[in-house]
Amino acid sequence: MKALYDIMSDVMNLAKEAGSFIKEQRKSFDLSKVEAKGAHDYVSYVDKETERLIVSGLKRIVPEAGFVTEEGTAKVDTLSTPNSQHSTTFNSQLSTFNSKLTWVVDPLDGTSNFVHDMAPYCVAIALRNEEEILVGVVYEVVGDELFYTCKGKPSYMNGKEIKVGKAEEVNDAFICIGYPYDVDHWKPRAMALINTLYGNSISIRNLGSAETELCYVACGRFDAYIESHLKPWDVTAGGIILKNAGGKVTDYSGGDLWQTGEQLAATNGFIHEELLTKLKDIL
Repeated sequence: MKALYDIMSDVMNLAKEAGSFIKEQRKSFDLSKVEAKGAHDYVSYVDKETERLIVSGLKRIVPEAGFVTEEGTAKVDTLSTPNSQHSTTFNSQLSTFNSKLTWVVDPLDGTSNFVHDMAPYCVAIALRNEEEILVGVVYEVVGDELFYTCKGKPSYMNGKEIKVGKAEEVNDAFICIGYPYDVDHWKPRAMALINTLYGNSISIRNLGSAETELCYVACGRFDAYIESHLKPWDVTAGGIILKNAGGKVTDYSGGDLWQTGEQLAATNGFIHEELLTKLKDIL
């Protein structure tokens, strides 16, 4: 296998190629071509074609690696079903493969944003083995911002090293909250979370692209990001980018996100324990 830095460089080029395809398709995109995967959960031919492009490129970069992809291009449809049980852990999904290396791909994270011509939306690609994430690359298409890192290295955005923000209290934090499609399960908790944080933080936002939001915590635009019912392709690339920028990524109890996969608490690290205390009280 190539050195991780060389793999990362190849993936960066591939992510930008995929982003260029998405950008070109957006110019003539037709809303009638959108399909519903679930309640308010959409997919388009752009997601599918972009994934095919990415998978083809990744097979050339590390031919021996397996795949976890959102749209099932690499014949992992059992992992890409949006209505699959949320209790399925990240590790149980990844252990489906015999390969010790696995690509985790979201070809278009933020499809609802894309179909409505609103930023952000991104390409997210990660490489991991059975124990850890090795490479993470996220390309936010509208802003032309490429976030990337690999094991043991800092995180970067367009060639400049990035670091998390310095807020030390939740009261001084700019926070992003994601809203999963599982409304019946999540809505009461979301309302409780808003009631807790609204007026007790600088402000609250929702951008609609999990991988982008993780990168925005990594570069200090947000101090925290909270969401539930996520899948590996939603958080793997952005997760390592945030960690290598000095942040922290866990579940709501402070446990290993990659073991549970159900909940995401991502912060600059400084406010992590205080935020977890608040989450424990309301979720």
